Amino acid sequence: MRKTVTIIFTVIAIAICFIHYLGYDPKNMILISLSIPLWIIPFFTDIAHVNLFFAYALTIASWALLGYIVDRYVFRARARD
Repeated sequence: MRKTVTIIFTVIAIAICFIHYLGYDPKNMILISLSIPLWIIPFFTDIAHVNLFFAYALTIASWALLGYIVDRYVFRARARD
């Protein structure tokens, strides 16, 4: 099984975090709008109290997981044919 989508999604997540870390996202709009864990965290705690590197790790892990799910779905769909 090739993991093309997993790699692409992981690179996208790393780019999102890198853009935010470098300061090109001063209002946090890109990070918050494209990070699935940062959609859920405000339900449990104030987002200002979350460690930034922990948020980056969760963002990268969630995008990699989504890519893996897509790859598995494509693999199973191709195996049926």
